[in-house]
Amino acid sequence: MSFLEVKSQDNELFFINASTGLIIREQANSNSKRIGKLPYGSTVQVLKKTEVKKQIIDNNDTINGTWVKIKYNNFPYIVSKLKSEYEYEEEGFVFNGFIEKLNKIKIDTKELDSLKFNELFREYKSPIKTKKITSIEKIKKLLASKVKWKDIEYLGYTIDEITLDNGQVLHINQKNNDYSFVAYYPIEEIILFEGGHTSDYSISIKTGESLETVGNPEYIVESPNKNFRLNGWFPGQECSSYFFQEKTKKGYRYLVEFGWGSENYGNNVCNFDKFCWINDNEFIYSYMDYLGNSGVKKYFKGKIVK
Repeated sequence: MSFLEVKSQDNELFFINASTGLIIREQANSNSKRIGKLPYGSTVQVLKKTEVKKQIIDNNDTINGTWVKIKYNNFPYIVSKLKSEYEYEEEGFVFNGFIEKLNKIKIDTKELDSLKFNELFREYKSPIKTKKITSIEKIKKLLASKVKWKDIEYLGYTIDEITLDNGQVLHINQKNNDYSFVAYYPIEEIILFEGGHTSDYSISIKTGESLETVGNPEYIVESPNKNFRLNGWFPGQECSSYFFQEKTKKGYRYLVEFGWGSENYGNNVCNFDKFCWINDNEFIYSYMDYLGNSGVKKYFKGKIVK
């Protein structure tokens, strides 16, 4: 079996797009021991590429690809049981015909002066009021057919099991779970939790996707025609994490990260001071730049380029 090493700069995240999950094996062949199954929406790193080819038929479509070695998180769901106690990170081999790059586009940015920014800026008024339900008793009744809960001492209510729209049942890895229930957003079908340092965690009960591609619905700002939207979440440190999503027939899908520490920021956004869309794929924003400056406010225009 031949391997091609992946360069460190290529250690980007990939998104599992297999609708019913992707099987993980110990070695790069279909007869190797099955060690787990990654749910749709999981994010993984590709550690090694192989030259071992594989072809499958899925819904009458022929999909060609190769086996790759990946690293994945065994949280929030129990993906594999390689050891008596679940490790946070595991490795294994999967077919790459069902993985895609997490970040799919780039964002073009251009710095503005304050006069131009104020000329373009308008206060965002959401056409949709973000509805949320905070009563756990109401949620337990409302989601009785989809979600099983667990009341953990010193933590409160958290999810124990989810049945997705496609019938797949996902079990929470309680070994690494320290998040308690905050609210349910019925329009988005997202449950929001809070962890240490008031960090966010969220899960889509529709697809099983979690925080990185789901975000916190309180961050959502839709473009005028709702084709795109800004989303984000709080990691429990000083800076928020932001990303953009695109509307599809099935809902919204993750497009690209945006903000501090990403390759697509174009600047050093920690938290937006102001943000608004000026058309369906262009936006403006301001923020305080603390990197190399003593709190200088900066103004930018951004554009989603597909």
